[in-house]
Amino acid sequence: MREKFRRFMTGRYGSDGLNQFLSICALVLLAISLLLRSSLVSWLGIAVLGVCYWRMLSRNISRRTEENYRFYNLQQRVQNKFAGLKSQWQGRKYYRYYRCPQCRQKLRVPRGRGRIQISCPRCGTQFIKKS
Repeated sequence: MREKFRRFMTGRYGSDGLNQFLSICALVLLAISLLLRSSLVSWLGIAVLGVCYWRMLSRNISRRTEENYRFYNLQQRVQNKFAGLKSQWQGRKYYRYYRCPQCRQKLRVPRGRGRIQISCPRCGTQFIKKS
């Protein structure tokens, strides 16, 4: 039986990080549908699970690899955003954060300096803020 499955999966994509994410999302949606007794959420969970299996059994390996690459890029951007927010939250006692009015660059200045002139390192714009 194991050999039959191995031959069946030869040339197919298999599982990856995006498939794991989709299967977890499907399980969460199905659990929510049990709690809410909503058929719409249940059908959505089944559809996500179907997409997961469709990707796993696909023979278009290059396309599935590209999808997985885009998923990991998006995941990395989200993680970096939350890491930046965490860092900003931890430094709130010692620093104030402002955005440059010209280029929207986030700038960090020390707290307790009174009204200071801030120079943006990216575009060179100078503006005055209270720290």
